[in-house]
Amino acid sequence: MLGLFEMEVCFAVYPPGGFYDRHLDSFAGARNRVVSLVAYLNEDWEEARGGALAIWPEGAGESDAPAARIFPEPGGVVLMLSEAIPHAVEVTNEKRLGLAGWWRVNQSGMDRIDPLS
Repeated sequence: MLGLFEMEVCFAVYPPGGFYDRHLDSFAGARNRVVSLVAYLNEDWEEARGGALAIWPEGAGESDAPAARIFPEPGGVVLMLSEAIPHAVEVTNEKRLGLAGWWRVNQSGMDRIDPLS
């Protein structure tokens, strides 16, 4: 059981030329975000528009190529472990719309529930 108690969501708009560098959504010692969600809201998309979600396996080096590149397919959803999966948004050539969300654990219960240990 993951012990998820709440969800945090934001509307993500990337203008042409927008991107987000490689990162994790949660860090060891600050385990409130457990599962990350990316949902694509554009009506149509072509790979030439860029904006792919690049994903690396846990432990991949900074110079390693991404293991996967997921383009913003209309209605597409990606789920990943917040603390384990490094990811980035590649440069987009057109406005890219989506939702970014995180299922979280209640920090007040962290001494009793640690879903990642």
